[in-house]
Formats: sequence, C-alpha cells, structure tokens
Amino acid sequence: MDDLIQRARNGDSEAFVTLFEHSKQALWRAAMAVLGNVDDAADVLQETTVKAWRAMPRFGGRCAVGTWFMRILLRTCYDYRRRRQRETPCAMGFFDADVDGSGVSWEPAAEAMLAGAGVRRAPDRDEALDVRAALGKLSADDRLVLVLFYVNDFPVRHVSLIMNLSEGAVRTRLARARDRFKIIYGNPGSHEKAEVAR
Repeated sequence: MDDLIQRARNGDSEAFVTLFEHSKQALWRAAMAVLGNVDDAADVLQETTVKAWRAMPRFGGRCAVGTWFMRILLRTCYDYRRRRQRETPCAMGFFDADVDGSGVSWEPAAEAMLAGAGVRRAPDRDEALDVRAALGKLSADDRLVLVLFYVNDFPVRHVSLIMNLSEGAVRTRLARARDRFKIIYGNPGSHEKAEVAR
C-alpha cells in the first residue's frame, strides 16, 4: 500500500485509481448517507475524485489514505449541500444501488444495526429492509455516523478522524443516533418522537 501511495503522490494515475477504488464503496455509502440522492452522491463522488487527485502530492500520511479520501468527500458533500441550499429528503430508494450498480447486501449491515439497538438475532430480508427504511428517516448526521460505524465498519478512531471530532464526541453521537434509530425502528410511526428526542 505504501508503494501505491508513493507512486500516486508522484503522479502515477494507475496507482491513484487503485487506491481510490479500494475506498469507493465506503465513500459512496457516506455520500448517500449525507445527501440521500443518487444523482447528488454521484456528482460529489466525481468531484471528490478530482479533488483527491489534485491534492495527492500533498498527502502527508498522518492518517490512512481511505480516511483522507473520506474527509475530502465529506467536505465536498457539505459544500455541495450549501451550494444547492437544500437538503434532499431521503427517498425510498435509499442505498438501493451501490456505486457499481451491484446493490448492497443489507443483511450484514442490518445485523450490526440491530445488535447496536440491542436486538440479538440474525435479520431476515424484511428486517433488513426495515433497517434501511429506519435509517432513511434519520437526519443526515445520524445516518452518517451510523453508516460509517456499522455499514462501512470504521472503528471509532477512524470515524473521529473522518468527522474531525474527538472519540468521545463520536461515541456520544453514536449513542444518540442509536437511540433515535431504536425509536424509529421499534415503532415506524414514531419519527416525530425521534425528532423530539433530539
């Protein structure tokens, strides 16, 4: 990996593409968590690719390259939202297609989310869909922290670097997002209760 990073820093586009492809699915899911719209996420991912390529010679290696890509992506997402001056509500198709069109297997992600909510069993397909629907009702910030931790499987330390927060703040956000998720998942009509709990 270090060889790829060094080659990419020296302008080797093939090495950069290899590095970026390794992180692409996680980046896509994070963009969808923040923006909730396939077209916006695709635009942001493309813009992130260009920004990362231009900034690659300045990559200092103080964090993992995937974490660095994720920070660029999140800044780009928030800039994009500001430019659009609107937050797209999450559609029913939230996470339907992954960046390569192959789709996301929600059973492992649902199992992790349900375990975080205190449910200790393997979910079936319907429960996985319910998890996805509950995620879609959360705020973009809640979706992001849950997706980074449970779906992309980043440890708290990496989430803190990505979100530029302390590890304690990430744990707090995770706990609060899990609580709101539990309310929505446990009672699909209780979206208002989750908003009040903020």
